[in-house]
Amino acid sequence: MDSKVGSTNLQTLLSYDEFEPMCTWQREDAQDVLILHLPDFKKEQLRIQISNTGLLKITGEYNVEGKRKGRFQKEVKVTKEYDSNNIHAKFSQGRLRITLPKKVVTPPVPASPPPMVTSSPPDDQSNNMNTTGQSVAPSVKAKVGQVLRSKEFTQIMVNLGFAVVLAFSVYSAYKYWTTYIQVVDED
Repeated sequence: MDSKVGSTNLQTLLSYDEFEPMCTWQREDAQDVLILHLPDFKKEQLRIQISNTGLLKITGEYNVEGKRKGRFQKEVKVTKEYDSNNIHAKFSQGRLRITLPKKVVTPPVPASPPPMVTSSPPDDQSNNMNTTGQSVAPSVKAKVGQVLRSKEFTQIMVNLGFAVVLAFSVYSAYKYWTTYIQVVDED
């Protein structure tokens, strides 16, 4: 008799067929879309959750036949590049589309240099103008800036500084010794 009771309990238990749904990604500039192919499901049989840690959990369960059910669980890590507050999903024609919009990153706007105030050049300086009537001074300034930032210029300036310090040292030593010799000669 106990065996009949045990077999009755086993019949009431459900059996599950676990599976991994086919998934595809559509990558775009503004968003990525995860598509899960779920032809045997209805919208009410699906559940989508996102945790505070950025884990997107998609689960689903449907009746196969009798006491057998099919189910799946899919987890996707939502990285910081996505706007997790605006993730949305749509189920249609056996496909679950989960849209993950990317955060809009606006590059910092560089501070523009103050406008240069220029006066019109005298007639004898008309050779500083190009054929469109614009001054060529900005391009010259850019080239001078490149020269000032170059390694060769830096090396030249270091050598020049060394030469100035050496010359000053030699001059100081000369003055010291000439004064010392004059004081010793007077004694």
